[in-house]
Amino acid sequence: MPTRSFPRLLAALFLSSTAAAGAPSLHGQEVVSRFAGSVEKGIYAADYDALLFPTEIHRSAEPERLEGALVSRVYTKPEGKSNLEVFRSYERELTAAGFEIVVAATPDPELKWFFWKIYRPPYTDLNARSWADTEDRVSQGDLARVGGFVDYYILARGTGNGETYHIAVLISKEHNLFMVEELRSASMETGTVTLNLEAIRSAIEATGKVAVYDIHFATGSAEIEPSSTEALATIAGYLEEVGDRYYVVGHTDDTGSLSSNLELSEARAAAVKDALVRDYGIDASRLETDGVGPLAPVSTNAAEDGRRLNRRVEIVKRLGG
Repeated sequence: MPTRSFPRLLAALFLSSTAAAGAPSLHGQEVVSRFAGSVEKGIYAADYDALLFPTEIHRSAEPERLEGALVSRVYTKPEGKSNLEVFRSYERELTAAGFEIVVAATPDPELKWFFWKIYRPPYTDLNARSWADTEDRVSQGDLARVGGFVDYYILARGTGNGETYHIAVLISKEHNLFMVEELRSASMETGTVTLNLEAIRSAIEATGKVAVYDIHFATGSAEIEPSSTEALATIAGYLEEVGDRYYVVGHTDDTGSLSSNLELSEARAAAVKDALVRDYGIDASRLETDGVGPLAPVSTNAAEDGRRLNRRVEIVKRLGG
């Protein structure tokens, strides 16, 4: 594996040199240059979204999930160029640049069926994204073909400057189409749901519970991220001023299997209790934890905005204290 430094890697792969020093903006530039002669048909960009990928290639496999700043681009490859040539070109460029190839898949009926599943609700709905036309026009038919008829697939990972980049390349059997998705690790914007003592008091008085969105976890794990400190301190402050007992309940969206989501949500609830007891001195006997996975959604799981609302921790007042 080459040992080229990551900043030099990015500079080598950019199509232009207008990016500021540090982490690149995915919105305006491609981290990996496009296949020569390709025409970009559409672009989708989000400051925080999810990228699903396979660890096993079969139609019943459940995808793994990555979250961060996401840019997806749909291209038409040049006439006369095979899917194999596009695949090998990206594979070589990514490897030479220092990326680790995490998944590399060649034509297989199970590959097609896996992506046919995950690029539709309730997983990833390409048609629900806000696509902007660029050099050409991307249609719903294009999105169905690029997400539902995958012939070759690559997922590569590179790290540097404290961030991780994942590049996914999906090459379709249909209409010379392929899609490149670039995901940069990023924290979800905080402060979009303000948590303070008055908000907790009002919510619990009115409904018996409060939904907390400012406790953040590492993707797919129960590890609480440092950005959660303010929310935990606020919850602890509320618990210190009341004498009641509470449930701490973890919730997930509906991406992935029910069993894994139930396990993850329970582990996250337990992690919140542990943090409140360990770091803020809350009596452990006042808190009981459980996880309900995706079984109590507050919004649709068919769109990312809804899935984001479903991923939460709730503090629920116990009847009788």
